[in-house]
Amino acid sequence: MDRASPVSLWRLRRAARRLDGFALATIVAAVLALGLYALSVLPLESHAQSLRDRAAALEPHAGGRPRVAEPAKPASQLTAFYERLPVVAQAPEVVRELHAHAHGAGLTLERGEYRPLPDAAARLVRYQIALPVRGSYAQVRHFLDSAMRDMPGLALDGVGFQRDKDTSGRLEVQLQFTAFLRMAP
Repeated sequence: MDRASPVSLWRLRRAARRLDGFALATIVAAVLALGLYALSVLPLESHAQSLRDRAAALEPHAGGRPRVAEPAKPASQLTAFYERLPVVAQAPEVVRELHAHAHGAGLTLERGEYRPLPDAAARLVRYQIALPVRGSYAQVRHFLDSAMRDMPGLALDGVGFQRDKDTSGRLEVQLQFTAFLRMAP
């Protein structure tokens, strides 16, 4: 390993003393920028290249040209919406499923009210459900999350909370739902 000669070190120190603060800051910034480039940009470039290679390898399996989705027509969207809804004859099953979600969340059910309201303008029957339940706030949230996620056509119309008189932290909750059911064809 060659050692730098004392003359060359002396010249390097002399050149550093001649530089003003701005030039020295510029050199330090350039060295830092090169380090940042080497530590962050180069690995990202190699990752991007590997992703491009992977995409090129998968392209033959894609079936040719990329498919462009056709814009959905409103009539077909409406038909698809109606097809997802349960039919009127399934109203008791909708209520049973709602009760199953409530029991699964650990809620105590009170006597509910169920009332069909036909809608002459649409192909729907609105089935209004008033469901009083008892339980903790977390149980009510769990029930609402699971029921609204799993039951198409169920809408939450209102929630009323009332705390029990004892200190158990249980709530009396009045839930109002509308289940949208489609008329049988």
